[in-house]
Amino acid sequence: MKKIQISADVREVRSGLTQALDANQVVEVHYAELTIGDYLLSPEVVVERKAAHDFVASIFDKRLFGQIAQMKATYPRVIVLVEGDVFATRSQIAPEALRGALSWLAVIEGVSLIQTRNPIDSASFIEVMARHAQEGLGYEISLRGSKPKDFKVLAQFAVEGLCGPATAKKLLAHFGSVERVYSATTDQLCEVKGVGRKTAEQIRELITYSVNG
Repeated sequence: MKKIQISADVREVRSGLTQALDANQVVEVHYAELTIGDYLLSPEVVVERKAAHDFVASIFDKRLFGQIAQMKATYPRVIVLVEGDVFATRSQIAPEALRGALSWLAVIEGVSLIQTRNPIDSASFIEVMARHAQEGLGYEISLRGSKPKDFKVLAQFAVEGLCGPATAKKLLAHFGSVERVYSATTDQLCEVKGVGRKTAEQIRELITYSVNG
């Protein structure tokens, strides 16, 4: 079985997180002096791990803002993993300011923010994220729910992907089958009550769209 490759900053060696990763049979950790971030999960994904008290301190002394800027300038995907409850720490920062910092990371900077309970929990997250970063999900996610088994319902299900439920019902009532809907011209689609030219053109564009360009 191919192991998941993770690069960790040497300063993380003493953390319980790296000990848990080293004990994981499916993970291989390489230690190095990383210029930015604590863990590299792939050439595109970097993780900055902070214990809750350090996260709060980094807001207070403004270290966090510079670290985020450096990581975003170097890697397409930046993840901040916060270990513990930031609101349970003793600090001079008000809860509103902590919420503001967390919101700034996610909403303004577009950084993925993950909060964990302890180093063991963090190690589990690191493993899963590294697997996804390196191997993907492993299966395709359907953009729609499970298909109905009734053919009449299934026909509407097929056409709904083009225009939504209300218009799908009108199209099927007018043309009588999925095949006729798909083969109808723009002008023929416009003959259906409630279907304007713009909608008809969008339907035709979608039917004839080539995923290969």
